[in-house]
Amino acid sequence: MTPSHSRTGAVLFLCALFAGAALLLTGLVPADPVREGVRLPRRSAAYAAQTGLNSGRTSPGHWGEAVTVEAEPPLQRLEDFISSAETTANSALDKGHLFIQLYGGVQALTGRTVVEDVDPQYSVVKLTDGTLTFVNSEPKDVTGQGRSVARLARALEEREIPLLYVQAPQKLQEDDARLPAGVTDYGNDYADQLLSVLAGHGVDTLDLRETLAAGDRDWSSYFFRTDHHWTPEAAFTANQALSEVLEEDYGFSIPAQHTDPESFTRLTLSDFFLGSQGKRVGSLYAGVDDVELWFPNFPTNFTYSIPIYDMERTGPFETSLLFLERVEEKDFFNGNPYTLYSGGDYPLARIYNLLEPDAPRVMLLRDSYACVLTPFLALNCGELITIDLRYFHDDLLTYVDWLQPDLVIVSYTAGSVALEELFDFFPGDEPQPPYALDPPAAEKPALEEG
Repeated sequence: MTPSHSRTGAVLFLCALFAGAALLLTGLVPADPVREGVRLPRRSAAYAAQTGLNSGRTSPGHWGEAVTVEAEPPLQRLEDFISSAETTANSALDKGHLFIQLYGGVQALTGRTVVEDVDPQYSVVKLTDGTLTFVNSEPKDVTGQGRSVARLARALEEREIPLLYVQAPQKLQEDDARLPAGVTDYGNDYADQLLSVLAGHGVDTLDLRETLAAGDRDWSSYFFRTDHHWTPEAAFTANQALSEVLEEDYGFSIPAQHTDPESFTRLTLSDFFLGSQGKRVGSLYAGVDDVELWFPNFPTNFTYSIPIYDMERTGPFETSLLFLERVEEKDFFNGNPYTLYSGGDYPLARIYNLLEPDAPRVMLLRDSYACVLTPFLALNCGELITIDLRYFHDDLLTYVDWLQPDLVIVSYTAGSVALEELFDFFPGDEPQPPYALDPPAAEKPALEEG
């Protein structure tokens, strides 16, 4: 780094420091206690009675009531800022996001490749190609998660319902050479452990990491530069591979236009998205992303129902499954254009294909990577039911027995494999040791066409 860059960085950091201090001092003595509330949709009594769901969490602020927040003494707040300027840059000083932008600009000028967060899992790492990422920095034994999937497969087999585990990729490949020296990621190790256990129990799997790696594209092009998710194009490529498996192994009949990119219109919103990693360091650190809108050129008609939120949308793909309101305005820090696809992470949602009602019914157990995959998969289903176990806390098999899907797909990204709550298929039960599972059956039940 040249001396001029060092001087510039130092000046900018001092400016940021004084700006942050000024922001603090202008709001040190509130006239009244700070009050915050969050309003979330309630489950209706009728819906709760019908499904057996409880009425929801009762955490403070859940129903929109004001919650008193104790303010720190003025001098203590200033002292905390000065003593930990780096680790608090993305939290308490965010007024208009000026400080995040200044702080990220300083990090860029000084060539810093790891921007630490108070919570280490949200520390931002800049790869050698300028892409941002989080890292799974701890080795973990996730074989228990594999046994949980195998146990679920056996429970479904008793109901003559096949299970397919789909391993979604993550932003980093195994032994990714783009990582800075001294930084290690174990996300792909988690996925490899899980797939090994499933292979041992005869559970069907599809590894989308292999699908994307086999393409002629640079790996980083499948992911947003400033966000931890994959792009719509990557999800469409993944759906092409998944559709092939659904046809060959599960009897689906999928029109060629559903997997032909030429059958879709693609619109690009340029410089529109600051992702989850970019929000922590500002746009000056690594820039911003484009967002693509994909929608079919052929007729479609869906009803997308999210019962817990009393929300229902009916219409063609681009108005029922795409939430175009999420991109009406460019808002780097408060907006999330990724949720343009499917709307976000919901406990349970149901998508009815009104033009193909007799196609197979699929239940998808998912994480946030499925947001952008879901609309494409829904084209091939008569009904697609999505469940996110991070927010769904009821008995899964009761819902299986109620909804009677033709196929259950479990799809998680590599890093998510370490999240035990995503594998809590049997809530309240004790973890199963390896010997608790019977040997897998040789054959899986096939779906009937149509």
